Amino acid sequence: MTSRIDVFPDILVEQLVLLLEPKDLYQLSLASKTLYTIFSSNSIWRSKSIHDFGNVFHIYTIFTTATGLELQPDLKEKFSQEPQDWKRYYLAKNAEAQSSTDDEKLMDEADKEYASAQKQLNRFQQTNDLSILNDVASKMIRILDVFPGHGGCYYMLAFILFVLNQLEEAVILLRMGRAVDDSFEPFDELEQEIQRILDGYKGSKDGDQVQLLTDDSSLSSTLAEVLLEIFARFDKDQDGALNAKELGQFILETNGSRPPPPFLRQMGQRFGCDARGSLTKNGFLAFYLEQTLDDPSETRNDLGVHGYDPHTLRKNMEE
Repeated sequence: MTSRIDVFPDILVEQLVLLLEPKDLYQLSLASKTLYTIFSSNSIWRSKSIHDFGNVFHIYTIFTTATGLELQPDLKEKFSQEPQDWKRYYLAKNAEAQSSTDDEKLMDEADKEYASAQKQLNRFQQTNDLSILNDVASKMIRILDVFPGHGGCYYMLAFILFVLNQLEEAVILLRMGRAVDDSFEPFDELEQEIQRILDGYKGSKDGDQVQLLTDDSSLSSTLAEVLLEIFARFDKDQDGALNAKELGQFILETNGSRPPPPFLRQMGQRFGCDARGSLTKNGFLAFYLEQTLDDPSETRNDLGVHGYDPHTLRKNMEE
C-alpha cells in the first residue's frame, strides 16, 4: 500500500514544510491539486516564516503594547502588522538571506550594536531617560530581524520590560528567547528574579500568603490595616503625621540606618505631608504602594522587622 502525502495529518505536513527548501516545496506542490492547495496555504507559510526567521511581529506587539513606548517609525511601519501574504514575505526574506555574502561581518556589526545597547542601559539606570530604552529596544528588534537566534536581544527586551514593571510580558520574551538559545544563562537569573516578585504579588500556592495588592494595583485592605498599625506605633504625639524625629526613628528601625534630614523632608514632599512637612498617613501608604509595586518582597521584609509574619500579615506572638 502506497502512502499519500495529501492524506497525512496536518502536523506531519507542517513539519515537512519546515524542512524543505522553497524550490522543493514548489516541485512537490506540482504533484497534485491537493498538494498545491496545501503548500499554497497562508498559514503554512506563516509557520515556515516564523520557524526560519522568528516572529518579530509578535515581539514588536508584545513590547510596544506593554510599555507604550513608540519605537522608531520605520519599525512601526515594518512590524506593527503581520504580512497579509506570508509566502511573499518568506520568499523575500529567504532571498535576502541568500544574497548576504558576509554573515560574519553582519554578526560583528550586530555584536557591536548589542555592546553599545548594554552601555546605554547602564546610562539609563543613572538618568531614567526613557528615550534610551526606546533606542535600545529599536536596536534589539533590528538585530532580531537579521539574526532571530540572538538570545541576548530577547534578554535585553525582557530586561527593559522588567525595569518598566511589565513582568508577565518579560517572562514571555525570556521563554521565547530560551526557545531559540537555551544556552544563554542570563535568561534563568532574570526569570527567577521576576518569579520571586510575582510570587510576592500573588501570594504562595499554599494559600497561606496574603496578597499585598488588589487586582487594580492598590494596597490590599489587610496590608493597609497593618501599615496603619505600624504608623500609629511611631506617631508618638498622635497627631496623625510622622515628624522628622518619628519618621527618622521608623526608618532606623526598618533599615538599620539613620537618614539625613533632607531625605526626610523630600519623603514628605513626594508622598504627602501636612503644613509642617510631616509625613501623613496617606503619604505613608503612598510610599508603601510604590515600594510594593516595585518589589513586594521588600515590603514583606519590612513587616517582618516590625513584628508581623511577612506571609500571613498577622502579628507575631510576643515572647
